[in-house]
Amino acid sequence: MRGYKYLVVVASALSVANANAADKDMLKAKRLYERMTGVKVSSTKPELKKVVEYISQNNDRAAANYITTTPDFLNVQVKNLSLRLSNKDESVKVPFNDFSALIVGVVRDNADFRDVLTANYSYEVRGVANDTDERTRFINQNNYTPVESTYLDMTNKSVLVKNSSQKLVKNFWDTALTQANFQGGQVVTLGTHPEPAGIFTTRTFAERNLSGGTNRRAVEFSLKQFLCVSMAEAADSSASDQYVGRDVERFPAGDHNKYLTSCKSCHSVMDGMRGAFAKMEYVNFTHGGATGTYSQMNGDFYIQQGILADYNKYYADYVTPTLNEIVPELANSQENSRWFKARVDYLVSRGNTVAVATETTRKTLDTIRDPAVANALMAEYRAVAANQTLLATIKTNYRAADYVAEYTATCLNKLGTTAGTAQTREDGFLLCNLDVKKDQSLIYAFYNAKLTAARVADAEKARLLGKLINKGRPAPINLATPYLQAKGQLRQFPRNNFDSATGVAVKMNKGSYPYGFVVNSDNFVNNATLGSKSSFFGWRGPASAGGSGVKDFGRMLSDSRRFSQCMAKRVYESVCLKKLEATQYSTLVRLGDRFEAVGYNLKNLYAEVALDPVCGVVKGE
Repeated sequence: MRGYKYLVVVASALSVANANAADKDMLKAKRLYERMTGVKVSSTKPELKKVVEYISQNNDRAAANYITTTPDFLNVQVKNLSLRLSNKDESVKVPFNDFSALIVGVVRDNADFRDVLTANYSYEVRGVANDTDERTRFINQNNYTPVESTYLDMTNKSVLVKNSSQKLVKNFWDTALTQANFQGGQVVTLGTHPEPAGIFTTRTFAERNLSGGTNRRAVEFSLKQFLCVSMAEAADSSASDQYVGRDVERFPAGDHNKYLTSCKSCHSVMDGMRGAFAKMEYVNFTHGGATGTYSQMNGDFYIQQGILADYNKYYADYVTPTLNEIVPELANSQENSRWFKARVDYLVSRGNTVAVATETTRKTLDTIRDPAVANALMAEYRAVAANQTLLATIKTNYRAADYVAEYTATCLNKLGTTAGTAQTREDGFLLCNLDVKKDQSLIYAFYNAKLTAARVADAEKARLLGKLINKGRPAPINLATPYLQAKGQLRQFPRNNFDSATGVAVKMNKGSYPYGFVVNSDNFVNNATLGSKSSFFGWRGPASAGGSGVKDFGRMLSDSRRFSQCMAKRVYESVCLKKLEATQYSTLVRLGDRFEAVGYNLKNLYAEVALDPVCGVVKGE
């Protein structure tokens, strides 16, 4: 009996011990999973059971490797990293985009992470609205935003799909129809990018770093995001300023020493490197007038694809006839014009009733004078004796200084000439006066008095008077484009912002300092190689001293030791939830070396960091 009690006690103790061990394994598994994925989970999560199983077998590495295959790891941890890298504020509260999609895809597919700066491929999202319409990738980012709004699983290769090469837009039809409903072939005409380079040749990078300026922002952003180096850290006062651009003031506030001590150190490095982006631009597209459409563009692509010639032909075939025939007819024929009828039909085709479409289109006519109304008003005006007396007085004094000041010489000369009939001269003067003086003109005052006497409602009177003086009338090109849109003939082309001989963006050489460097190619030099800068960055590889184009620039960065260390630092701080301090340089170097040892595989880097004793995840810190 005594032996039986002993066995019961031992069995109970073993049961408690096993339970405690299982609890510890679960806590460790939960901590490892949550740190590596960035997702809080309950102990009932199916994936967690697999992690516990590996940990109970004392196989922490297998547990960590398994976590990198889970949807939470890719859809949260890696996605958030990609979003931070995509903007200078390193915020995750930005829409998912093509820049981020490339990073997520590289990680998911176990590719060399250096591809993010050099690759000739891209990723897009399938199974979302209008996913066949290239405008959702090149003209806006609507293809990518559903990743977050609808919680898509990017581990699924039929959701986040790899494209074998990068493209650029030659032109596109500006139509409200989707690609699926468009009957004219492809809405967007694409061509192969002549120098693809990972995220550098995405629309998001161009929008955030190549808009305006002289492409220095692209250099600063790249060093900060992928080398974790600020421009102040990269600056070198001993470097040559041979490549500093023409727009940099050499005598700020009249003091050359200020340039030497405050400006030269940053610009020597930045301007040396910015040549890599010389042929890159975030361009506005045009159909003859300004639009709100922008996308990335390359100067060599623009020239080689003959985009300017295509645009000029389109303008001659469609825009010029519209400007010369349709727009003048609109003013003369008003609601009976082809323009008016085309717009009403277009709006009806978009789901409006005829009544609504007509009323909407009339709003444009409210900005365009009806010649018949103007002619009738001038006839009425001339029929009044007092007005005839005034016109005679003005004619007599048409050269007098006070009359010129009041009525302008241009209009007075129409009255003072001897050509034509008296009525023709008077109408010419009155019409000129109406165009020049508008609400201060003679006809305006006459019409205003007439409408007031007739007790026309204020709103209607304002509309009629505004129409008389063309108040708010769009420019001719802005009247041509709605017509072309209605006829299905509106097409947009990238603007010509490039030097036709070199392909360099014109903005690269703005400024007036005569001895500033003139950019005539996309060659660049690395001026951050002197003295301690060389070891600080750890430059290596064939492009370490410079090169030609943005792909070489990407190679220069990604081959450096600083790139490996920067990625290790970012992973460490997201998994370990603590800063990697400057005093922990040896840890930074060690983790950077591990990243290279595992073939620049970011999944493996996450596992290496999570299991590293300094991180503290497996120790329960």
